[in-house]
Formats: sequence, C-alpha cells, structure tokens
Amino acid sequence: MNLLEKNLYQQIHPVRLTTDVCTAFYACYLLWQQELIGALIVAFIPSLFVSLTIVRFTNLERIKNSAFGKYYKRIYSKTVEFIRLVGFAIMAVASWNQSLQFAGAGFAVILMTWMYGLFTKK
Repeated sequence: MNLLEKNLYQQIHPVRLTTDVCTAFYACYLLWQQELIGALIVAFIPSLFVSLTIVRFTNLERIKNSAFGKYYKRIYSKTVEFIRLVGFAIMAVASWNQSLQFAGAGFAVILMTWMYGLFTKK
C-alpha cells in the first residue's frame, strides 16, 4: 500500500476516529471555557500523533477491503475533507461564543459529510 492510500485509510481507523471525536469535543469544551491554547493543543496534537503512528506501524489492508473502506474511498475528496474542516471550524467558533445551537450545526455539517454517500452514487 502506498503512502497516499495509507493516508486515506488511516483516517477511518477506529483509533483515529475515536481520537478525533474525543479531542474535537474536548477542544470545544476548552474553547467554551476560553482556553484557546489548550484547545489548539488538544485539537491537533493527539490526532497528528495517532495518524503518524497508524501510517507507520499499522497494516491498513483490512480497513481498505472492508465495506467502510470501500465506502470511504468512494465518497472521499478534498472537497469533502474541506467541508468537514469547515464543520469543525463552525463548532470551534460557536463554542468560543458559547452558542450550543451553532456548535450543533457544525457537528451536523460533519455528520452530513460522512453520510452523504448513503444517498448518492459516485
């Protein structure tokens, strides 16, 4: 598996997904508390470490050949990745401004990027 494929499939490794979800919500909590530096550290450092570790030490063939791996390859694009990032940015800004409604809207954007392939054919 080449580096581009590893980069693609490490994004859906269970450890990576768990790390991203947990750190995103904790970072938003820290932003709600106006702890910008802590939130930035929590939002980026653990995910970077987990990503590098998975790419370096994990065989991702099983994930690549799974139904979820095939689904992810079908729906993935830089646009989807950008929209997911925008969703997190909405969550982050909303958390800083203590707006639960807009934070929920940002989370909904992220969920839609993961699920839109269920309703479309590519």
